Amino acid sequence: MDTEEFGKRYLQYEKNIEKVLRGLGIYDEDLMHDTYIALYEHSQEAEIEDFVDAFVAFYKNLLRRQEEYNGHYEDCDYATMVERYDGWDEYDWEYRREVGRRVDKILRYYASHPQPGERNHKRAVKIVRLHCQGLNECEISNKLKISQQAVSQTLQRAIERLKLVAK
Repeated sequence: MDTEEFGKRYLQYEKNIEKVLRGLGIYDEDLMHDTYIALYEHSQEAEIEDFVDAFVAFYKNLLRRQEEYNGHYEDCDYATMVERYDGWDEYDWEYRREVGRRVDKILRYYASHPQPGERNHKRAVKIVRLHCQGLNECEISNKLKISQQAVSQTLQRAIERLKLVAK
C-alpha cells in the first residue's frame, strides 16, 4: 500500500478508530500518531484487511510498551534525586557557601571590568548572571530575546576571560 492510499484509508476510518479507543478509555493523541507511523511501516510488508482492528491492535501494543517503560522509572524532582544520591551533609553546605562567595567575587570583578573590544558588556554580564542562576542557553535566549548562538558565544568568551581572572 502506498503512502497516499494509506493516508486515505486512515482518514476514512479515523473517527471509528477514535470512537473505539475512547470507548476503551485509552485514547491519546500522541499515541495515535505513533500508531499511524508503526501501522504504515507494517503495511509496507503485509496487507491490512480490517484497518480499524489492525490500528487498535497496534495502538494497544504501543500503549502496553509505553506502560512497561514508564513502570521501570519513577518520577522524582531534582532535589529528591540529589538528596537520595549525593548525600549532602553540613560539610558540603559550608564548602558550597565558600565556592558561592568566590564565584560572586569573580562575577563582581567581571561586571566591573569590561574587556577591550567587547561590544556589549552589560548584556554579557546579564547572560553570565542568568547562567549562574541555573538557566540554560535556550532559556536565556528566550528571556533576553536574542539568538541561542549569541548566548553560547557570549558564555564561551566570558568563561575564557574568567579562566584568566581566576589564575
